[in-house]
Amino acid sequence: MSLWPLCFLAACSTQNYDVMRGGESMSQASMLVRLHDVAFPLLVAAAEWCPFEQEPTYGFFLKDQETTKAGGERTELGASVAYVHPRLPAASGGLVPGDQVMQVNAKSVTEDGAEEVMLLVRRMTVGRIQPLQLEVMRAGDHLLLTMWAIPACQFSVQLIKNEQVNGVADGRHVGVTTGAMRFLRSDDELAWVLAHEIAHNVLSHVQNARLRAMLNTFLGATVGASSTAPPSVPQRSLEAQADYIGSYIIARAGYDLQAIKQVWRRMERVSSQQASSSSGMVVTHPTTAERLAAFEVTLKEIEEKRDRGELLQPMLENTQ
Repeated sequence: MSLWPLCFLAACSTQNYDVMRGGESMSQASMLVRLHDVAFPLLVAAAEWCPFEQEPTYGFFLKDQETTKAGGERTELGASVAYVHPRLPAASGGLVPGDQVMQVNAKSVTEDGAEEVMLLVRRMTVGRIQPLQLEVMRAGDHLLLTMWAIPACQFSVQLIKNEQVNGVADGRHVGVTTGAMRFLRSDDELAWVLAHEIAHNVLSHVQNARLRAMLNTFLGATVGASSTAPPSVPQRSLEAQADYIGSYIIARAGYDLQAIKQVWRRMERVSSQQASSSSGMVVTHPTTAERLAAFEVTLKEIEEKRDRGELLQPMLENTQ
């Protein structure tokens, strides 16, 4: 499956998505667009909580574009714009899908592929060379566009071809299944699943679990298996922490927190209809009643901060 490189932000909307369109299932291409549209406001909202996994972004994707010289002598490789989010710096600078990139900060890239051009953009951005200036060709005209980067968490967002309703995180990536994309009706519902998984990465849950496993192995090898190993954090506690931070990410990104209740109610109905509880979503997450009760407390906390005009900062002791 071809995945666009992830380093860009996308829109925050409340559009409803039909599971079937014109009698046909949503294509994976449509799912990818929706996935990135929803994910990147969350990555920007969480940027300050992932200082070691943060990178500036402009909000566009590139793709390879082959062009043939006059007379059909040979084919050259170039890069054109595949995706631009309408609310991000690239769009504000005037970039639109279909633009062919000719220069990056006065450096010609007409014979470079999309990956090479993006690496050049990344090097300049990480090197604090701002603003970014792109010369593009559009309908035969050459345009010079200027844009400034904004920070976002550098977590890769991927679409997983699987019909289970689930989301996953491994510390550097966030994945959502095609089954979840069909199940989640609105962007707000999808935002909750993504925010929860982003929170797992922000909280370093996967890395901490690996460190605990390595330490247990080391202690067992050096002082004997009978020695007392450091206690592990129950999986349900980790899920509760991700729910808490995820709620703040959603609130910061401007999505509807009430959608969380809708997702859990619908998941509860689906779970009750299943013949077994072997689904990853059912087994690895707390019960709907537990999560909903904890969310109500978090929702009240966030609303009180909003009423007082405070910044939406989570209470770190709630993630210990």
